[in-house]
Amino acid sequence: MNLSAAQKEAVEFNGSPTLVVSGAGSGKTTVLTNKIVNLVHNGCNPARILAITFTNKAAEEMKTRLVEMTGLPITRFPWVRTYHSACFRILRKHCTLLGYKNPLQIYDTYQQKKIIKEILLEMNSDKKYVPAVSSHISRAKNTGDPVKYFDRNPRVSLIRLIDVYQMYETYLFSSNAVDFDNILVKTRDLLTEHRDIREDYQSRFQYVLCDEFQDTNPLQAVLTDLFVRNGNLFCVGDDWQSIYRFRGSSLDNFLSFPEKYRDARIFRLEQNYRSADEIVQIANELIGHNTYKMDKKCFSEKHGGVVELHNFSSERQEAEWVGRKLRVLGSMGIPYEKMAVLYRTKFCSLSFEEAFRRLGIPYQMMGSKGFFERKEILDINSYIKSAVFPKDNVSFERVVNTPKRGIGDKTVRKIGDARTENMSLQDAARKVLAERLMSKKLHSSLSHLIQILDDIKNRSPKDAVNEILARSGYLSYLEKYSKSSGTDYISRKENIDELIWLASRKASLIEYLEEVDLVSEDRNEEDEEGGNDKVKLSTIHASKGLEYFVVFIVGCEEDLFPHWRSKKSDAELQEERRLMYVAVTRAEQYLFVSYARFRRGESARKSRFWGEVQVALER
Repeated sequence: MNLSAAQKEAVEFNGSPTLVVSGAGSGKTTVLTNKIVNLVHNGCNPARILAITFTNKAAEEMKTRLVEMTGLPITRFPWVRTYHSACFRILRKHCTLLGYKNPLQIYDTYQQKKIIKEILLEMNSDKKYVPAVSSHISRAKNTGDPVKYFDRNPRVSLIRLIDVYQMYETYLFSSNAVDFDNILVKTRDLLTEHRDIREDYQSRFQYVLCDEFQDTNPLQAVLTDLFVRNGNLFCVGDDWQSIYRFRGSSLDNFLSFPEKYRDARIFRLEQNYRSADEIVQIANELIGHNTYKMDKKCFSEKHGGVVELHNFSSERQEAEWVGRKLRVLGSMGIPYEKMAVLYRTKFCSLSFEEAFRRLGIPYQMMGSKGFFERKEILDINSYIKSAVFPKDNVSFERVVNTPKRGIGDKTVRKIGDARTENMSLQDAARKVLAERLMSKKLHSSLSHLIQILDDIKNRSPKDAVNEILARSGYLSYLEKYSKSSGTDYISRKENIDELIWLASRKASLIEYLEEVDLVSEDRNEEDEEGGNDKVKLSTIHASKGLEYFVVFIVGCEEDLFPHWRSKKSDAELQEERRLMYVAVTRAEQYLFVSYARFRRGESARKSRFWGEVQVALER
């Protein structure tokens, strides 16, 4: 693959920690991939290269490229993984050193929130606080020091967060499970507390590479250091696109790289291969208003880009104009799938959905529910989790009456009352059956469920799914459910067919569940159903990493973008501007920025970002 002089220099340099500061559209993935190829061609065993990405999709794409470029089979690159996937591979192998047993279970988001809900109810607190409490616990773990975090953020309403956290962690440990964040926390603990394990992996990883380094949080930064030996570290990223502070990412990790690693080399990739230079220069001017950043001068050799500013009396007029403009651009031969409408907050989509339906413009909502979060997928996977992990109360409670088998909440409470110390809900159900404590009808229903779980636990994943469907009557139940809820049975059945295909690729249920729980954290919006040639409606956060020939950035009003909650400090305001920078640099050729003077019936004023683009255009 042909590399520019700047890319080639970064790829070929060795000898000290390296940070590649890459502008939008500058080919950072190309550089990262070619760096691995260069290491392999210079004698490094690919199995000794740890390459960390932030999504499973990115990891799979990188492995595909590496196979094409090196001619080596994909199995030769076992450590091209996300942080969580790499850490779970280590944790799973050594978890007994931390007091766990094998196999170790991963609790998904659904399970986490169900447990926290039960804890809050036990504390006589309202379940409406579950999202806020869950978010705080996640952020606390990702700082690497939860106790210190809770000292700074002690409460949600009257709830003491440290109390919920301690009860939650006790529940996880007693269930022999980790949640997504604990995969990193416990791996950090393992490597910190066990020098021999740490040195073993440091010897194993001859080189460590990290993608999207600007998005690392403090815990991930510590883990990266625990993996690195002899300064063989290569990081790429763009601090101008750091937009995940709300998830706990810390831009300090990126900007402090030269101070942290005194002999570090910094390379800059400044040529944008995506956008026309007219758009790139607008983006440069915009981000120039930020002070907390690394400097670079991005440019493009493409020209002829169109940048326009518009203002409208209302959001309805804004949406109608965008709709008509989409039609015009479509008549010029630009496919709808190459056009996107981006906004800061989800509610902004409503006026565009209404306008596009009136105008007959096909559209696709990005960032909808992830595949593994859909009801039918959660239901089937809960059967499998119940079979493999009998201590998983959340999954067992989900399937005990799905499909309906007469085992309602009252019966579940009765089963729960039969528990003795450390007994799971499923264990209690088995006890109730053994002692014949239920009516004949309920005994038969519960016995049938337990028999299904026992029969599938040693089956292959594909056989297990098919067995669940055949013996539980799930598809008939789903068809009735779909009619009553107004949803599409065919679509749900297609999701199940997709699940069966995924299951067929795994040899064991443990391997299958690991894949499910690690991949479920990705949001692959491009896989949403319904055909391709549709205008994309998306929040700006969900658009990161994507590109479109035409971009509309709408709703550019003060208190909406920048958002009123993000104007409390200069750091938050600078992140909002980085978000605007991300939106601008999604555009290849056409960029339209707009605001409405009235939104939802209330007066609005143009965003400072709209004004900054206006000043840049006038220069």
